[in-house]
Amino acid sequence: MKIAALEKIFPVKKGLSDHPESVIAFTTDGEQYYMNKTDLTSREISLFNTVLFATKEMRFDQLSAGVYRLIQLKSESFDEIAEHLSLIFPTLITVEKQASDYGVAIEKLSSDCLYESEMKQTLATLFQDLGVEGTYYLGMFYDQAVLADRYQLEKSNFEQGLTFSEALIKAGIKQISSHPLSIIKQRLLTDSDAQALIQKLYQNDSNQLQTAKAMFIHRNTLTQKMRKFERQYGLTLTGSDLVLLYSLINIADK
Repeated sequence: MKIAALEKIFPVKKGLSDHPESVIAFTTDGEQYYMNKTDLTSREISLFNTVLFATKEMRFDQLSAGVYRLIQLKSESFDEIAEHLSLIFPTLITVEKQASDYGVAIEKLSSDCLYESEMKQTLATLFQDLGVEGTYYLGMFYDQAVLADRYQLEKSNFEQGLTFSEALIKAGIKQISSHPLSIIKQRLLTDSDAQALIQKLYQNDSNQLQTAKAMFIHRNTLTQKMRKFERQYGLTLTGSDLVLLYSLINIADK
């Protein structure tokens, strides 16, 4: 894209906007630019989002030999997030913007890479500090030679809202023909209280104190709910049973 030609037609501004949610942002020749949506017609906005700045094909063949991890990010404030990523994560070699609200950060494996739990905590803190909302998918480390294939798999997982483990569980459940499992699933789908209990326990890693806080109930009340559930369904709300239950109500039909 010739930025000079674009500037003659549209009110292009250089740099990053203080209001990323209200602009069309893009990068050209390593420089950041944006246009205020209020200065564009709805048709022009659609044109930029669907044609000019549409998702581009990710290319991994230009990476040097090595092991890499892909971090997919989706947010209306993508440009603002991307600006801070390289400062926080020095192991990132590039952030590839694929659409106005989506892009992929590429990280090369080294001794300085954060553990997955550290990465998640840091990203959550970044979103909170910036006051933005977004979702992300932390990929696994793969050799450069297979990165393109793995990206397609991880992109599919991200689009479905599944983690790597959840995607495997989904695939496994679909291959299982189990009458008891079907009965449990049908009961769960009509039991909103049980669904809420499973959701909160899973989201809080089975931590009963955190789950009770999230549900705004006393811990003893939570314990009673868990015991009642176990009597009704014959499964506990911990360990592999909890993973299976969460999978039945959240993953299997995605």
